[in-house]
Amino acid sequence: MVYEVANAIWRHEHLLKDLADGKPHIAALWGLIDSGKIALISPNERLTLMAYSMARRNGITIYEAIFICLAIDMGITLKTFDKIQVRAIETEREKK
Repeated sequence: MVYEVANAIWRHEHLLKDLADGKPHIAALWGLIDSGKIALISPNERLTLMAYSMARRNGITIYEAIFICLAIDMGITLKTFDKIQVRAIETEREKK
């Protein structure tokens, strides 16, 4: 998640040119992490294997699948605009 947010900030500053300086936004992100408002969760071997299997079944990348697997494992809903992830989530739900 940290890389996704940092990349979005970079994209707005360097590609879209609608943000003058992304560093304060990165600092705000880390402020939320340091305060405990956002918890960083690292995938373990079991989740990585789960993501690998899901990626193979759905023809998606591990990178896309790991977010889905983390959400499933934590029992939370993944909110995404990524159409590939949405399709994979729907496919996985149909298999259950």
